[in-house]
Amino acid sequence: MCRAIDALREWMQLRARLRDEHQFHLDRAAEEFRALGLSSRAANQAARGRLGSRKNLKLALRELGGDWAGLLRLALEHRVDASPWFQPAVLIMATMLMLFLCPAPRAAIEGIAGQPLAVADRGALFISQQARNLTYVGITKADFESLQSLSGLANVERYLSIHAQARAVKGTTFAAIDSQVRAKTGNPRLRVVPMFERQAIVMGPAKALWEFIACCSVGFLISFRAKFKDVYRWFSYGLAVGCLHSLASLTVWAFAIQLWSRITWSTDGTALLGFLVMSMAYLGVVALQCHLWRHDLRRRCPLCLDSLLLTVTEGTPDCFLLDPASTESICAHGHGVLVETRWSSRFRPQQSFLQLLVHG
Repeated sequence: MCRAIDALREWMQLRARLRDEHQFHLDRAAEEFRALGLSSRAANQAARGRLGSRKNLKLALRELGGDWAGLLRLALEHRVDASPWFQPAVLIMATMLMLFLCPAPRAAIEGIAGQPLAVADRGALFISQQARNLTYVGITKADFESLQSLSGLANVERYLSIHAQARAVKGTTFAAIDSQVRAKTGNPRLRVVPMFERQAIVMGPAKALWEFIACCSVGFLISFRAKFKDVYRWFSYGLAVGCLHSLASLTVWAFAIQLWSRITWSTDGTALLGFLVMSMAYLGVVALQCHLWRHDLRRRCPLCLDSLLLTVTEGTPDCFLLDPASTESICAHGHGVLVETRWSSRFRPQQSFLQLLVHG
């Protein structure tokens, strides 16, 4: 965070420097024109004409590094991307942007959370009957009256004329209601599901994918934690950033599903093709996220979490046994060196001479 503030401060100083210099030359030119006998207004207009349009000011700002490209260069020079807070901040901003762009942000949040945000909506139930054939006419009048007499249900009403909706009484579990409905009506084909599951965004594929990635990531973190001699800070940081990656990815999926559901597809086949294309694109984005997360985590110091620098490769890249290639990256704060070969990756902590004397 301090690096980003320093880069922004230097960028603002460059812009203030150009602004002050431009105002200085503008005042001097106006004084010269007033000395020639022009009025104050005419002198100011002539001075602005001498210095040129705002296009010249933009060119000067670009040469000085005060434009947006200059801000990006200053951020790279101050190593803002090397900070451990850089990637979490980018992921949080991306998540907030996706929620802002979502047609229904509340539905997206509820789909990610897996339950309604309002406590009152968590007791809403959908009751229907599994049909044996296409002649399904819905819940019968007798079954509907039986549902109205159940003690565990309240506000039992017709839903879409052939189904029913109700609200669970406080303290009654879903399993108890399901068994009561079948026992009271004597109809084993009646099914009771939460209304949220019927109306929620389909998040199952994305969540299943990230559950698989989480299982693989835990093994990766544990293996590197052992190489770094039980550095729990590095392990916790990697786990937290991985969770932010999954949150941002789930938000992107919710946004894409909402857009897909709002498109008027000509046929079911076209809708299926669009869903498959969207799924393949999502898989590519997830693969890129995993690569960036793993690469960034491997290039960080396990003690200060700062990005390593001054990468040097020694040896012969084409050799596997005799003089193989070895890459070393050091921590800017002097915590150690990361040594990477074709077969291993090991962080070698280093201590200064004074630290060795103190511990000795």
